[in-house]
Amino acid sequence: MTAHDGNGRNRTVIMLLTVVIDREDDIVLARRRARDVGRFLGFSAGDTTRITTALSEIARNALEYAGGGRATFALQSHGEGVQELMIAVADRGPGIADPDIVLSPDFVSRTGMGVGIRGSRALMDRFSITPTPHGGTTVTMAKRLPRQRERRGLADVAQLAEALAKSAETTPIGELQFQNQSLLHALRELGERQAQVEELSVIATLARERADAALLVAERSLVVRERFMALTTHELRTPLNAIMGYQQLLELELDGTMTAKQKDYFARTQRAARHLLGITNDFLDMAKGDSGRLTVERHQGAARQVMSEAAALVAPQAADRGVAVELSETSEHVMYSGDVHRIRQVLVNLLGNAVSFTPRGGTVIVTAEMSQTPPADCALAGRAGPWCTIRVEDTGPGIPQEKLGHVFEPFVQLSSNGNAARKGGGSGLGLTVSRQLAQLMGGDLTAASTGTGATFTLWLSDGFARHPMAVAS
Repeated sequence: MTAHDGNGRNRTVIMLLTVVIDREDDIVLARRRARDVGRFLGFSAGDTTRITTALSEIARNALEYAGGGRATFALQSHGEGVQELMIAVADRGPGIADPDIVLSPDFVSRTGMGVGIRGSRALMDRFSITPTPHGGTTVTMAKRLPRQRERRGLADVAQLAEALAKSAETTPIGELQFQNQSLLHALRELGERQAQVEELSVIATLARERADAALLVAERSLVVRERFMALTTHELRTPLNAIMGYQQLLELELDGTMTAKQKDYFARTQRAARHLLGITNDFLDMAKGDSGRLTVERHQGAARQVMSEAAALVAPQAADRGVAVELSETSEHVMYSGDVHRIRQVLVNLLGNAVSFTPRGGTVIVTAEMSQTPPADCALAGRAGPWCTIRVEDTGPGIPQEKLGHVFEPFVQLSSNGNAARKGGGSGLGLTVSRQLAQLMGGDLTAASTGTGATFTLWLSDGFARHPMAVAS
């Protein structure tokens, strides 16, 4: 049968079956038919139970308050492949004058009527109450079918009729036994889920215990690291400073009396002491940075000045290797906001590396300028400028692209050909510490290479302090 819905769209209704409700046994039969139809149409066990419960409530109302009626099952199809099971229960009673009052949350019936109606309405997708012209009421309920590749049709209805014809006659005792079996099945599923919950609880408890143990290990490791840092400061850096001080005194006292070979030995000893002190300082700075104890201050200064100071400190190393260090600055006077001592430390690290990797006769160029847009690999990406940038470029072999992402990791060192290897006895911590310092000052340190040299860029807040600077406590 084809009809129109309230919106003018076509809908097809295929009648399935009708159950007359004249006595209690008929309600049992209606429940059984609703369960059979629900299973046949592919409803889940939960939806089938909802359909059966809703029908049972409405059918019982029809029997008790209206003297009986009939329940009609139909398959209704809408456009776009939507189908639903429709059940209409028509009673023979006097009818309901105002269905909206019965469905109201505040409705209270002296006979209890309306409680089952509201509950049934909540179980179904569609629900309506329609008084009939000659007395009686029709309650129409619908549940949407699960999505299937093919829509149900007349052939399926024939199969359903055949299956219902073969089903055994239902009695109240048989229906009660079936409900008991369903209840036992539900309890068994509930027990299995409870066991799963308990198992997951045990797993969660073990995971929590492991996490607590890991936290305890981490806390102990932190204590050990703090003690090791204190030991390193006292037992290594303090004696090294004393050694270097006595070396300077000996150099002054023995000046003019040492042979050339003795001067060479003395110079080697001084270089070794300075190198060891540099490694010790790098390690302590990295450890302080990891523990949040590395501090920076806020200053405003000229980039040209700190560049000159750093270049002067690296000048002896550059002269020894025959590498030229050139300072460059844009036409504008570039200012920064940061810690001048830490900026100088970063630049000395960068210049020292650049000189080490640049072949004799090469050049290291240091450029200061204002930049507006940090690159994508910078921690400042997406933040508006201007930014003060100090760029250190060398003419060495460059860094392979696959290595660029690792140059700021602790203990990573590169050889003169760009491969990971030990070069010049460095600690492999200089770049790690330099980036920590840059980020503490509210900036960053980035690396780039084109294959004909490496470029390291120090990003700092500009001299007008427009950008917030993180200061470790």
